[in-house]
Amino acid sequence: MGLFSSKKKDKPERMELPPLRFPDLPHEESLEPSQTDMNPSEASAIKRAVSPLSFAPPKRIEMPEMEQAEGSEKPLFVKVEKYREVMATINELKDKLKDAGDILNELSRIKEEEESELTTWQNDLEAIKEKLMAIDKTLFE
Repeated sequence: MGLFSSKKKDKPERMELPPLRFPDLPHEESLEPSQTDMNPSEASAIKRAVSPLSFAPPKRIEMPEMEQAEGSEKPLFVKVEKYREVMATINELKDKLKDAGDILNELSRIKEEEESELTTWQNDLEAIKEKLMAIDKTLFE
């Protein structure tokens, strides 16, 4: 027997399924307002969205924010691409904050050195004034 020998197996005959029948839906005119849970503006928005003439991208509909009870946490689903973008942005912000902190520390160090130098110059100036006053006093006494 070869690996690729052609053996014909008897296939069972296919059974034909009965045709699918969908329930009859009521027409739009027969619906009473009490049977629908949406207001007319929502219904017209849905009609515009599914109409064959709507080739334009759908407009963003701002949804009112829902208040959540403090104890109820709902799962949050985020696209991986968006998550990676957010993480990259956060890492970039961390780097920039670290750089800003380093710069601020350097400025503080420079300011301390400047104050130290100014204090030294002020002390030297006071010493020179005292010596000058001593010389002036000695000469004019």
